[in-house]
Amino acid sequence: SPPPRLLATAALHYGTSARINRIIGGAKCPENTHPWLVLLYYFDEYYCSGTLLNEEWVVTAAHCYMSHIQVRLGEHDVDAYTGNEVFSTAVDIIEHPNFTSHSNVYENDIMLLKLDPPVVFTSYVSPLSLATCSADVGTVCTVMGWGTTTTPEETYPKVPHCVDVNIISNEVCQAAYENNIIDNMVCAGVMEGGKDSCQGDSGGPLVCNGQLQGIVSWGEHPCAQPGKPGVYTDICKYLSWIKETMETPRRGSLVPLEPEC
Repeated sequence: SPPPRLLATAALHYGTSARINRIIGGAKCPENTHPWLVLLYYFDEYYCSGTLLNEEWVVTAAHCYMSHIQVRLGEHDVDAYTGNEVFSTAVDIIEHPNFTSHSNVYENDIMLLKLDPPVVFTSYVSPLSLATCSADVGTVCTVMGWGTTTTPEETYPKVPHCVDVNIISNEVCQAAYENNIIDNMVCAGVMEGGKDSCQGDSGGPLVCNGQLQGIVSWGEHPCAQPGKPGVYTDICKYLSWIKETMETPRRGSLVPLEPEC
């Protein structure tokens, strides 16, 4: 069955091969072109990505849940400290209340992280706006992350890779994934294969028309197979949940709180 796209650390937690960190068929992202891209760490091990929404909130995939999450922003080369990096901690970790995982297919695969301390925006750290409607089929979008750049063997780069993929119709995606695609998912890739997100890219952004359109969720393994596009959480289906969750007072603990809605 199609696996999620987690890195090894999280895969140990989930017993799967989620898409936590990999871009297939792409190239190095130009430096300073992804100020919203967030690295998620679990006890100093990078395992997922996320997207900065404002000074206090990051959105990622619910299957990236860990009991303790640290974040790094303004990052490019993970081995080179430049002074542009910003560090924070998720003091609230809020999975979507209807997140489910069955046969490595994720539904409502979205999670919000409240940061403390809040981050200060710089030319290296700034938010990405949310798409308010689904992208048209055929739209060229960019997915990015520090995920593996080879498949099935895994090779993790020091700098994020970017690859352009096309929005695929849910009807085509349904046929590829045995009717496991629902309306709050969006598929993207190239049907001839060769370009995809992969292990290590989980939780990272699918950027369409300069906005956050999707969250890396799951897909086939090995990645980038012909006829098997990547599957993403369609962010515009969750705007009300995101807004209500961010507006709900929180106690600032490490214990996840259920949204009131």
